[in-house]
Amino acid sequence: MATFFGEVLQVISRAVDDDDEEDETICLKSDPYIYWSKSFRTELGQHPDYRATCDILVIAFGAAAAGFVNTCIKHSKYDLIGGIFSGLQNQDSQTLMQQSLNDKKCYIYRSSESLSTFICLCNADVAVEQSSSWVNQLFSGLRTQNAFVLVLNTSHASRFISDVPTSDLSLPILRGLKTSHFPDKLICPVLEQPNLMTGVPAQVMTHCQVHGIKGVLYQCYTSARNLVDTATIKAFWPVLSSTSIKDFVQILPDFQRGGSEKF
Repeated sequence: MATFFGEVLQVISRAVDDDDEEDETICLKSDPYIYWSKSFRTELGQHPDYRATCDILVIAFGAAAAGFVNTCIKHSKYDLIGGIFSGLQNQDSQTLMQQSLNDKKCYIYRSSESLSTFICLCNADVAVEQSSSWVNQLFSGLRTQNAFVLVLNTSHASRFISDVPTSDLSLPILRGLKTSHFPDKLICPVLEQPNLMTGVPAQVMTHCQVHGIKGVLYQCYTSARNLVDTATIKAFWPVLSSTSIKDFVQILPDFQRGGSEKF
C-alpha cells in the first residue's frame, strides 16, 4: 500500500524460535525472520504475550547511521540479543556471531543498564518486498505501546528532489518526518514534498503511525562515497538533543577529536 511515508508492500512474515545455540549458523529462509539469543528467548517466555517492554527503540540503517549510533549512543554496556535475517544473502553467514561493524547484518542490542532501551543496527540491504515482514519481525518481541522510536537513514544526495541544484546544497543535509503521535518538534527541516521515504524506513514509520507509536525519522542526504564519511556521521549530531535519548549519549573521545576514519 502507498502511505505518507512512502511506498511499502505487505508480505507474509515468519519467525524462528528454537533451542539452537546462538553461535550456530542459522538455516536460510526466503522471508525475513528474527532470531533471539537463548537468554532473551528465556526472558520472553516469562511474559504471557512473549514480548519485552520497550520504551526506547533506535533503528539505524546503513554504515553512517550505524557509525553515529555506535559512537554516540551505543557504548559497551549493550548486549547483543538478536538478529533479523533476510534469507536472501546466501553469501553471508547468518549468525549472531558478529565479526565487525561492517558486517552486512541486522543486529539487535539491549542496554544492560536500562532494560527497556533497544538498538537495531541494520547494515544489510533489505528488499522492498520484504519491508513489511522485516518490520513485523522486529516488533514481534517488543511491547511498544508507550515507546519512542527513532529511525536514522542515509541516501545519496542525487535522490533528493529540490528546486536548488545538488551542487548548490551544503551537503550533507538532514531532513525529518514524524508520526502524528510524536509530541516534539523536529530538530531539522521536514522532508519536503515530493520526496518520499521508501523500503524499510518507510515501513517502520507506517507501523508506528498505524499502531499509535511516537516515531520520528531523520534522513541524511550526502554526496559521500559509499554514503559514509566523518561529515555524514556528524550530520546526525543534532539528534543528540532529543529529550528521549540524551541521557544515553556517550560520545567517544576519539570521535570528538575527529578520529572516526574507521567508519
